[in-house]
Amino acid sequence: MAFSIVTMQNLEVKQPVKFIFDSDTHEFTGKFKLLDDDSNEQLANGGDHDFIKKILVGWGDDFVGEDDKPLPFNEENLAACLKISWWRTAVIDAYFVAVAVAGRKNY
Repeated sequence: MAFSIVTMQNLEVKQPVKFIFDSDTHEFTGKFKLLDDDSNEQLANGGDHDFIKKILVGWGDDFVGEDDKPLPFNEENLAACLKISWWRTAVIDAYFVAVAVAGRKNY
């Protein structure tokens, strides 16, 4: 596949989002749209909620609800997650890891 400016503007990647509770690591797969530096800076200055709404475009079946079934990625579930500060921090951290390694691994 040829690489173009359009490819760079529409790149979506999967990246583990990790949390540690009581020395146990938990994670789910985040699906991110990679943005250019100007967009990252502008969104970062606007607050976590808007930033995450722009970069997080989905999550994997490893994100489950109380019934241990995959939690659908939708506006309602995302809004519930956005109320949790440590969740927002983990998602943003995972996004910037994805940005840093995007050119070094295959997606």
